[in-house]
Amino acid sequence: MIKILFSCLICFNFLLGEQMQIKLLFDDKELLIILEENETSKQFYNTLPMELKFSDFAKKEKIAHLPQTLNAKGNSTYKPQVGDLFYYAPWGNIGIFYELQKANDDLVFLGKVQGDLEILKAQKGDFNVKITKE
Repeated sequence: MIKILFSCLICFNFLLGEQMQIKLLFDDKELLIILEENETSKQFYNTLPMELKFSDFAKKEKIAHLPQTLNAKGNSTYKPQVGDLFYYAPWGNIGIFYELQKANDDLVFLGKVQGDLEILKAQKGDFNVKITKE
C-alpha cells in the first residue's frame, strides 16, 4: 500500500511539474519572471545563470543579445503584452515589453514579469543584468 501511495505521489509531482522562475538583478533591484512551459523557455532556463547587457529598443522594450541562439520558431497566435519576456528568433535576442507592441510571427513568448516594470523602464542607456534561476 505504501509503495502504491509513494508511486502516486511521484507521478502527481511529475505531472504538476516545477514552475520555472528566474530573477533579473540590476542596479540593486530585482524582477521575478515566471517562465512559460515551452521548449524555448526550457532551453533558455538551462543556459542560466548569465549576465547580459540590455538596452532600450523603440521606446517599447528592453533587449539583450544572447551568447547562443535558441532553437525556436515564432508563433503567429502570440499577442505581445506589457510585461512579457520574449525571444526574437531572427536576431537571437531576448527582451521585455514595457509598452504594447504589435504581433510578429518571429516572437516567442518566454514568460511574464511579476512586479513593477517601472524599475526596468526607468533604466537609461545600456545596463548589465544578471539572470539567475530562482
